[in-house]
Amino acid sequence: MNLYWRLLLALLSGARAERLPHDALFIKRFRVWPHDLDAFGHMNNGRYLQIMDVARAEWMVRTGVFSEMRKHRWTALLGGGMNRFRRHLKLGQRYEVRTHLICWDQRWFYFEHRFVDAQTRVIAVGFSQAALRDGRGWVGADRVADVVAPGASSPRMPAYLAQWLQADAAMCCPAERAAESSPVVEVAL
Repeated sequence: MNLYWRLLLALLSGARAERLPHDALFIKRFRVWPHDLDAFGHMNNGRYLQIMDVARAEWMVRTGVFSEMRKHRWTALLGGGMNRFRRHLKLGQRYEVRTHLICWDQRWFYFEHRFVDAQTRVIAVGFSQAALRDGRGWVGADRVADVVAPGASSPRMPAYLAQWLQADAAMCCPAERAAESSPVVEVAL
């Protein structure tokens, strides 16, 4: 339930706050609560992904993406992500998530989410790809960008991001194709 409260508070605070340009660095502050912890007493790895969702949702509100989604009846979908954990967060510790839009291609928007503690040490870095859909299918990223920031063009995709996408394609797609072409064997118990 905690995540719903965090999300609701993020959406409400984002609606009251000053609008940000799409290419601004958005900083959201958090604190580690008891329900964020795993059995080892530090923030659960899965919670980082959920916090990234909350930060990205408020970024969408602050940049005007959310209002355009409502107007056009678009829905957001996450396509993938990658995380790197460097340090841990403990109960009560304050931290911030620095979210920014890296670039976009025909379909996907690519984000970086940098978790930073009070001493500005990097705790974790996450990357995510998100896209929008309507009742007919995918909404092109250039169309979304033009509605939110008319005339905006994507920055060049960094090499590390292109390498992640290549690794992702090599990792998942051959396995999916093999699974689709493999014979199905049913076993009666």
